[in-house]
Amino acid sequence: MTFGLSSDILELMRTIPREVCFEAIKKSFSLSQIQKSVLIGTILGDGKIQFRGNNCRLHIKHALKQLPLVEYKRNIFRNITSMGVRKFQQIVGEGVYNFAEFVTLTHAEFTKYYCLFYPFGKKIVPKKIGQLLVDPLSLAVWFMDDGSADYAGVSLNTHSFIKNDVERLIITIRCNFGIKTNKRINKGKWIIYFPKASLPKLEPIIGTYLPEEFKYKLIPYSVRKKQTP
Repeated sequence: MTFGLSSDILELMRTIPREVCFEAIKKSFSLSQIQKSVLIGTILGDGKIQFRGNNCRLHIKHALKQLPLVEYKRNIFRNITSMGVRKFQQIVGEGVYNFAEFVTLTHAEFTKYYCLFYPFGKKIVPKKIGQLLVDPLSLAVWFMDDGSADYAGVSLNTHSFIKNDVERLIITIRCNFGIKTNKRINKGKWIIYFPKASLPKLEPIIGTYLPEEFKYKLIPYSVRKKQTP
């Protein structure tokens, strides 16, 4: 359960109580720029920030088929978590599904983002999102979480956000990355659609950050058909 922790932290955990060790880890922790960028993309996607006691923690949970993404995020936040990636089964509706997850330790750094994205307990898009979603890495992580291919373009599945939030994200993507998108109704909710004409702009911005396992999300179904021998 201690995979990825530094040798100094492991030594602390061998010689002092866990609670004291965790406090030592937290005392020296602050989010790096890469961690901030990944965190923003994760919150816009499938990640959750949860209150535990006086502060918050980040909870990452994906279907087991997205294990590389969970491991990637676990590596990014390895200096603020005490657990490795946990694989488990869960009953959802009438089916049994496989998942992978990890959680960070609680910290005031995560509480700051909880206040921004969960002001009333439900995830929203803050008005200052234009100042937060500025790094292509954030957009790439969000796309790995929520991106999917359509027939001619690709989409971000923003089903959990209301119309005003989706419109705010569309404006931010256009202003900060120069990519034109539009909103569509899907399953009764609003999603963000990248038309075919926008893909030559999107691909170089996020493509370098996407592991090979996720690059298929950038290929519309119409293009895949042409590539099939």
